[in-house]
Order: sequence, then structure tokens, then C-alpha cells
Amino acid sequence: METGSTDIFLSRAAEFFSLQYDFALYALLAAVLVGVICGLVGTFMVLRGMSLVGDAAGHATLPGVAIAFLLTGTKSAPALLLGALVSAVLGAMTITWISRGPRVRADAAIGIVLSTFFGLGIVLLSYIQASPTGQQAGLSEYLFGNAAAVTPAQIGVVALAGAVLVVLVGIFYRPLSLMVFDERFAQSLGLPTHWLELGLMSALAVAVVLSIQAVGVILVAAMLIIPPSAARFLSKKLPGVMVASVVMGGVSGALGAMLSYVYEGVATGPAMVLVAVFFFALALGFGPVGGALPRALRRRRARQRAMPGGAR
Repeated sequence: METGSTDIFLSRAAEFFSLQYDFALYALLAAVLVGVICGLVGTFMVLRGMSLVGDAAGHATLPGVAIAFLLTGTKSAPALLLGALVSAVLGAMTITWISRGPRVRADAAIGIVLSTFFGLGIVLLSYIQASPTGQQAGLSEYLFGNAAAVTPAQIGVVALAGAVLVVLVGIFYRPLSLMVFDERFAQSLGLPTHWLELGLMSALAVAVVLSIQAVGVILVAAMLIIPPSAARFLSKKLPGVMVASVVMGGVSGALGAMLSYVYEGVATGPAMVLVAVFFFALALGFGPVGGALPRALRRRRARQRAMPGGAR
């Protein structure tokens, strides 16, 4: 990056973080809240080996958004988000129901639900765009997100829902952690693992719906998967993984919103994901728990100790 370009970048970044414009403040708050919520809920999904359920739930929101628009004839955010929530919950529950059968594996169930719901959503969007009012629909924003269009009321809803999720995770932390790491042991203790899984799916659906305005349907799964996956290279214990995931999600949101402001035309969602990928690359290379460099150094020290006359 040339000196002139660097100066422009730093000037625009400082202008964004000065929060002199309301839309920049709203975009920052929305992106940070989304990153924190996805980092929290995504931790349990990743550790439970259900990362792609978030992808399916994200794609499953699209037909709900389209149907809500067809029913109301308006882009009212509450109506669209309610439709997205119903559709996401239905998609997540369908995955659970199909995968519990003896003939369908979990990955196949996820693929079936994802392709079915997303295909239906694309068909409905195509119908809406072909209708006389289609050009005014603007529903394509839900594919990639538009944090700059978030209103204070929407931020308040996201913040309230996020606070409720944090409280619920705190209340059910122990049973959730037992189910995530050893479901059979949790069942032997008499824990209602079925209801816990349904609750986790519901929390996932809520996190997805809260995120689609800022990140979009297509990329919401990335924010659910990448920060927790990176956090696993930073800590061996669940509380440490949760904290690291939440921090990286929030910082990815802040920097993604900033990049979207600095580089006009860059959507906030993709920028957030790229920042999260950068953090994952750092954790993969230098993370103390299984990072490439620390692992190589440990192997080297082990070989030196094994050699005759090596360090003891």
C-alpha cells in the first residue's frame, strides 16, 4: 500500500471510529453485536460437530423472508425477521427430525434442508422480482447484508436478544457443556439432552435471524463457524474458547464495518468474514493449542531430548 493510499485509509478509518455519523455508529454497533452473538452460539455448534447446521439455518431464512413480504406487501423489518425466524426454526427442527431417522446421516439431512429451503427462497425471490412491485422489494440485501441500513430499533432488538442468550447460556452452561462433550454421559445423569438440543437449535435460529441484516443469508454461517474454530487454537477449556470466540467475533464485526466504510461498495458481511478468516489464519499458525508453529517447536524439542546427549 502506497503512502498516499495509507494516509487515506487511516484518515477514513479514524473518521469511521470517531462516530460523527449516525449510520456509522449504527453499523458498528450492529456488526459488533452480531459478531459477539455468533461467537457465543457458534462455540457450542462447533464443539458439538454441528457447524454446517448454521449454514443450513441461514439459508433456510430466505423463503421465510420472501413469504413474509408476499403476505404483507412491505419491507417492514419486524415482519421480514419474523418470517425469517419461523423459517429458520423450521429448518433447524427439520434437520433434527430427519437426522434422527435410521436411514439418513446428519450431513445428508443438512444438505437436504439447505438445498430445499434455499432453492425455494430463490424461486420466491425470482417471482417477487418479476412482479410489478418487485423492483421496490430490495430483498436481495438479505443475501449479503447491509449493516448501514440497520435502524436504532433493530439494534435495540439485537442487543436485547443477545442479552437474553447470554443469560440463558449462563443458566444452562453446565448441562450444555456436558451435552457438547459427552452426550451419553449427560443422558446417564438424567439431563434432558433432547430438549437441550432443541434449545440450542432455537438459539442458533435466533442468532441467524439477528445476523442476516448485517451479514446476510449466505455468509452468516461463516461468523458462526470461523471465530469458534480459531478460538480452539487459543484455549483448551470451554470458558476460554467462548471468551476468545466472542472477542474475535466482536472485533471482526468492528473491523469489517470499518472496512465497509473505508472502501465504498464493499458489503459489511464479506468484510467481517475476511477479518475473521485473518484471525483464524493467525490462530492456525501461532495458536498455543495446536498452532502450526508451536507444534513444530514442540516436535523439535522432543527430537532434541530424544537424541543422545540431548537436553533433559
